[in-house]
Amino acid sequence: PLLAGEGLGERLNQDYWAKSVKSEMQNLNSQISYSYLLPPGEKALQSWQKAWDEGYRTFKWKIGVGSVAEEITIFKQLVDMLPTSAKLRLDANGGLNQQECDRWLKICDNAGIVEFLEQPLPPQEFFTLLTMCQDYDTPIALDESVATIQQLEDCYEKGWRGIFVIKVAIAGSPKRLIKFCQDYHIDTVFSSVFETAIGRQMALHLASKLSHRPVGFGVNHWFSDDDDGIDFR
Repeated sequence: PLLAGEGLGERLNQDYWAKSVKSEMQNLNSQISYSYLLPPGEKALQSWQKAWDEGYRTFKWKIGVGSVAEEITIFKQLVDMLPTSAKLRLDANGGLNQQECDRWLKICDNAGIVEFLEQPLPPQEFFTLLTMCQDYDTPIALDESVATIQQLEDCYEKGWRGIFVIKVAIAGSPKRLIKFCQDYHIDTVFSSVFETAIGRQMALHLASKLSHRPVGFGVNHWFSDDDDGIDFR
């Protein structure tokens, strides 16, 4: 009986925690807008409409996966399809060279729909990216270059005033992160690294306080099962 009672108490605690997290997430969902991660390549042309109908207005598309020429062709088709009020984020994961980066930035400037180009060059080419920020209208966002709070501080110290992509789960001390964001009023995008439910709750809470941009947590459509039963959009 004692063991049974302990099991019941543990289950009640789990149920209470799940309801508490779900309630908090519902509150955060009402305060935050989300970006939608499109599939790579031509599949993006078929998937954006459903996401738009569900309320998404910002989309993220990976580049540097196929050839530049093929991806530019798909990009132009996607731009023609998307409503004029949509915003598109391009993420290269550091996979472009300088010539390809220049080419993409020129195309982004002409498209007028690109919110930013994310980490087009590898982290070791930081100063090249810093120069490119002055040459184009399309903003550049750092991601892999600022994985930790120390890297974020270092890049700011070196002169970066563009966008910082923050992944709370791997950044380091939340207290230090909050202080830095508030002290320097940096332009941030909070993004997912497939956190646990409680990790996502913390990240979204910080995003609601420290960023005005849609968060990069619109990734649940990539999974068939939700391990915690909570809709994070």
